[in-house]
Amino acid sequence: MKSIHKAPLPLLTLLMLNLPVFSQNWNLVKRSDGIEVYTKEVSTSNFNAFKAEMTVKASIEDLEYILKNLDRYKQIFPNTKELTIIKRIGENKHIQYSHTKAPWPVSDRDGIFEMTFKKDPSTGGFSSIARALPDYLPEKKGVVRIRTSKSSWDAIPKENGLIHIIYQVEAEPGGNIPDWLANSAASELPFNTFTNLKEVLSK
Repeated sequence: MKSIHKAPLPLLTLLMLNLPVFSQNWNLVKRSDGIEVYTKEVSTSNFNAFKAEMTVKASIEDLEYILKNLDRYKQIFPNTKELTIIKRIGENKHIQYSHTKAPWPVSDRDGIFEMTFKKDPSTGGFSSIARALPDYLPEKKGVVRIRTSKSSWDAIPKENGLIHIIYQVEAEPGGNIPDWLANSAASELPFNTFTNLKEVLSK
């Protein structure tokens, strides 16, 4: 069994749990093991947006289950300390709480996110969009609340039992994190996350 890959800045895994922002001006920063990672500057932020893509042998239903049920999240995001579905709103929307461990001296981060899921009957594809709800619950002492985050997952079926997965994130981690440190993690974090996801989908 392959080892779980951890990012150099674990707290940013929280941002990945949550509008597609993302259209042009992407720069390829890493390509390895069938995974491509892109970043781009955001005019309204000092933090780069990032995008990861890969094609794997799996079903759309496999990814849908992972995103909707959370029981395999910690295998993909190993720095997750707490992850709870607060409220389900029908079959295709829920509100979840996430608490991510961060290395000393950086404070842990948490966030509340509304997750919306959609299937495309014409293509068989699946998508998920998340937005932050920072005031949905009171803030916890010693934990920095993620107040701005938007992200999306897209899964597109291909031939021979393959699916193409695209994951995009734009977020503000809040608190005192050097821009250079957060932006350096923007390339390694999505790569490690997709490596873990590929392992989970192969089981």
